Amino acid sequence: MSHLQISPRHRRTSVTVILVLIFSFCTSTVHAQMDVLRDIYERAVVAYNKQQFDQATVLYQQIIKAAPAFAPAYNGLALANQAVGGDEDKTIGYLKTAISYDPKLVQAYDNLGRIYYGRQDIDHAQEYFEKALKIDPNLTSAQISLAWIYLLIRSKPIAAINLFNKVLAVSQDPKIYFGLGSAYFATNQRANAMDMITKLHELGEEDLASRLETNMRENTEVNTQADADAAATGQPSQPAGLGPLTPTTDKPTGMQVHLRGKLSDY
Repeated sequence: MSHLQISPRHRRTSVTVILVLIFSFCTSTVHAQMDVLRDIYERAVVAYNKQQFDQATVLYQQIIKAAPAFAPAYNGLALANQAVGGDEDKTIGYLKTAISYDPKLVQAYDNLGRIYYGRQDIDHAQEYFEKALKIDPNLTSAQISLAWIYLLIRSKPIAAINLFNKVLAVSQDPKIYFGLGSAYFATNQRANAMDMITKLHELGEEDLASRLETNMRENTEVNTQADADAAATGQPSQPAGLGPLTPTTDKPTGMQVHLRGKLSDY
């Protein structure tokens, strides 16, 4: 009884078909897993923005367990930990871990800058804000923060003016006019500073306008010291316009993370 013989060509074809089927199955499985992780990530962001910080933490931890190198989840964990008053060193650790996995995760640099500013560690705050702007030169939160550091601490009002004007190109936040007016005053551009006061009046921001007017009337230079309230409470001074050092309902600091590429990249 003769045995059927399979030619080498047919054998190679069969192997190829099997490999294609295996690859297709694995690819579809990976895609399904990535879809699940993306869904968890989106739910975590929603939970965070609703101030459901414990739920957000659980979801971020699920992602990290499945994809340990997924940097945005560490950024999310850091912010959730900060929001519930967790250990600040732990928050910093999460953010630095995020950067170690994704050196271009700009939100992590920005958040580190805010934390170090809150600690009055201005050198590190400036370092991280500048690193954030190297990655994204148009990141307004870092521009604003660095502008105040240049103005109030580094005595570089020209650099501050440059940054404030960049922010005004995309935002009409009254606090930016206040900062720009202060920077103009610091460079003895009083006419431009008065224009900022006029703009604040037009916007109905009487408190900011009054503060700027008072500074110009009672001081010969921008006051770079912490204000009286901050000095009395021992809390770090936060200039108008720096932005929240902790998340708020309307400004969920750092949570607007845009994923680059695919979840499978992490």
